[in-house]
Amino acid sequence: MISFCEGERSLAVYRRHRFLLLFEALPIVFFAGVLAAIASFAISELPIDLIALVPLILFCALLFLHLLWIALFAVLSDFYLDMWILTNERVIAVEQKGLFSRVVSEFELEKIQDVTVDVSGIFATFLDYGDLIVRTASEHENFIFKQMSKPAKVKDEITKMRLDREQLSQNHVASF
Repeated sequence: MISFCEGERSLAVYRRHRFLLLFEALPIVFFAGVLAAIASFAISELPIDLIALVPLILFCALLFLHLLWIALFAVLSDFYLDMWILTNERVIAVEQKGLFSRVVSEFELEKIQDVTVDVSGIFATFLDYGDLIVRTASEHENFIFKQMSKPAKVKDEITKMRLDREQLSQNHVASF
């Protein structure tokens, strides 16, 4: 569970580009359709003397369809639960590593040293998605959010929040 500090508020939630979900889910849906077609063809072409095998064929087809359903659920939950949350004080990075494992990292806006956008490929250029790399002044490695939708806009928003936060802290020090 993500908890916010006193006075902290969520400004934006960022996720991977939706088009990429299509590339991950489409093969699973395709294999489910192929499996259903093969099972129905096998049952329709079964000789009369082997009609007792129909329940076995249906059971095997349904078993594999359930496995594909679980795989689709894993893809959808991984897509939905991978996110970056921008607050007025920090950025929280949540990465789902499977159905029962997640890594939550955070970094304060003041510690950001560099924000880089990496857009590679024709699809990424036309659909406006890419990797956002944030380098911080901490012992942690770079924070990379892969396949983010509108990475240049997100970079600008994070940079603006960092500058606003920096200016606010300078004004606060100057008032004393």
